[in-house]
Amino acid sequence: MMRLHSGRNSALAFLLTLFVLPLSAQTTGSLSGTIREAETREGIPNVNVVLRGTGYGAASDLEGRYTISPLPPGTYTMVVSSVGFKRIEVTVTIVAGQTTTHDFLLEHESLQVGEIMVYGASLRQERITDAPAAVSVIEAKDIVRFAGSGQLPKMLESEPGVDIVQSGLFDFNINTRGFNSSLNRRLLILLDGRDLGTAFLSATEWNGLSVPLEEFGRIELVKGPGSALYGANAFNGVLNVTSIPPKASLGNRVIVGGGEKSAYRADVRHAGATGAWGYKINAGIMSGKSFSTIRTNRKFEYPGLNPFLNNEVRDLNLDPVNTMYGSARLDYDYAGGGIATIEGGISQVENEVIVTGIGRVQVQKATKPWARASYTGHGFNVLLWTNGRHNNQPEQSLSTGLPLTQNAQISHGEIQYSFAAFENRLFVVTGASHRLVSIDTKGSLMLSTRDDDMSGVFAQAEYKVAEHLKGVVAARWDRSSLHPSQFSPKAAIVWSPIAGHTLRATYNRAFQSPNYSELYLYVKHPTAALAYLGNDGLVPEQITGYEIGYKAVFANALFLSIDGYYNQLKNFVTDLGPGVNPKYPFAVILPGETFPRTIWSYTNAGKVNEAGYDIGVNYYLSDSWLVDLNFSYFTFEVVERHPNDVLLPNSPKWRTNGGITYTHPDGHDVSLKLKYVPTFEWAAGIYRGTIPSYALLNLGGSYKLTSAIGLNLNITNLLNRSHYQIFGGSLLGRRAILTASMDF
Repeated sequence: MMRLHSGRNSALAFLLTLFVLPLSAQTTGSLSGTIREAETREGIPNVNVVLRGTGYGAASDLEGRYTISPLPPGTYTMVVSSVGFKRIEVTVTIVAGQTTTHDFLLEHESLQVGEIMVYGASLRQERITDAPAAVSVIEAKDIVRFAGSGQLPKMLESEPGVDIVQSGLFDFNINTRGFNSSLNRRLLILLDGRDLGTAFLSATEWNGLSVPLEEFGRIELVKGPGSALYGANAFNGVLNVTSIPPKASLGNRVIVGGGEKSAYRADVRHAGATGAWGYKINAGIMSGKSFSTIRTNRKFEYPGLNPFLNNEVRDLNLDPVNTMYGSARLDYDYAGGGIATIEGGISQVENEVIVTGIGRVQVQKATKPWARASYTGHGFNVLLWTNGRHNNQPEQSLSTGLPLTQNAQISHGEIQYSFAAFENRLFVVTGASHRLVSIDTKGSLMLSTRDDDMSGVFAQAEYKVAEHLKGVVAARWDRSSLHPSQFSPKAAIVWSPIAGHTLRATYNRAFQSPNYSELYLYVKHPTAALAYLGNDGLVPEQITGYEIGYKAVFANALFLSIDGYYNQLKNFVTDLGPGVNPKYPFAVILPGETFPRTIWSYTNAGKVNEAGYDIGVNYYLSDSWLVDLNFSYFTFEVVERHPNDVLLPNSPKWRTNGGITYTHPDGHDVSLKLKYVPTFEWAAGIYRGTIPSYALLNLGGSYKLTSAIGLNLNITNLLNRSHYQIFGGSLLGRRAILTASMDF
């Protein structure tokens, strides 16, 4: 615990220094201005302002103002772009010690396909067609359309190569490219740079975000191994969620809603600004009945569940799943460039049901406080955050009847520095991070408390070899008190032979650390001669990936993406199973007992080669109509596995999604999405069976009654098709939510 205390002191010192950083540098200049709509002369928010070929850029605030600082002296090509407006390119000259001002009037134009800007693939702003990875983007207008449900993962399930399964009201598992599970963590999930994974299981509790989804401005999904930049658990990709800063959401907003399954929600937000300061406060509540049912006395919702292993000894609490949350944020914009942020929040979740390897667990009441501080500017990106999780009441293991506790604190700090050189042909970003983890289960899941630490350093260089050719190399080294050190390299080539067409080839290596359950689990079944034990000899899973990709824009109307991959995986951590841990090949008598128990545990065993491709098409019939379609194919070969382990990808061989979206010039919109998943086999922990094929229609739409009042309708599973998406999960049906919002 002393290390955590020291971490908090360091965090306090950092916060105190944020606001006394130097305001300017005499050897650099700055660029600023205002971007307005040509007809109304009103400021346009969220316009991308980028200096081509560099890592420098910004987005305009709610009044259309932007600032890029500091900038090395020189001549740059300035690119100003926003969806629905004509793109502008101008040449600007930056002089040391001076501020260059450029104002713009943007004219409306048909959508510029392929002009979407992304950040997560290279830790710099770049067009999606130039990114050295497969990237999907959900922008603010699309987030709002589906935000009413409160289920963030539902926004991603129609994206190419994304495998999302749901087992409870907010129990989702997001994965890309095969090998999913009931507690999947092969995708690193970040909210404003803060890791959302819990300490014990490394999984995400999606109803504990502490902000409504309407406050998110952008979601980026980078697919493929990503440890070279992000470290542990960026195994199959990275999900970057970005919230809207205070100055881009000024004013008040009230949201109320309700719908099927006794669902209701209410949110209030206030954001303001005074001079260089911006602030935002929000609070909300969300409630609704789950699809989960009682499984005592072998009462199962669907066939195939094991009457011995899957029977539950404790009744499920059928009260609604409740979430209460709130957060506050304070920003400071330095006159010489840079922005400092300090924010914090808390959420309380009740009655959610989660499927784990040892059976279903119900979270009776848990509290999740968090805090974050950051500084971005002058080439630096400094971040400190801490996440807590505390059980107000013990969780209930429905299969064993045992009370379970997860009390944990994660504290993390990192610093990045980036710069451009050689007339902006070279862009370099480097950084380091350190993390402290403290976890105490009160003996319910582990025999003792744990205090561990992890750290890493990385660097990436991107060099523009020619006008249409760039190369990228990166490497990261990670050490941990939990496992041996890991080295994660990356290399990529991106070639744009003609305008609007990009080819890439990528090599990556990544790893996934064993979680605390896999390492130190210790649960004895109270009514059966079984015990669930971890294996402290586990090493990280490793993946080596090779990818090729093609992105193209045709006639400014069709965006095509094709991504193919071949991955080699080794050191698989097996699912919880009997006879897999070499320490316990047979039934054993545990200390303090007189009878033998069959031991369910884990081990590293298995090598797999996997391959597949994702094809995505977005076709803009007009400025108002969009049709999207994608198809994903996945295959695998088991090279080596433990004889007692059922090594399955828990993913179908193929899947397809389609949709059509209409956007009215006055701001109304509606989107209909179709998802089809064929039959596949599932094996995770004590749950093993078949997932029948299913097809889902999801509807999302919004309507502006006035400029300040709007309605939003979300219907998931529009046709109310009963189905289950993981074996052991709930039988899912329709869920419709209608919300009303007012801005003032």
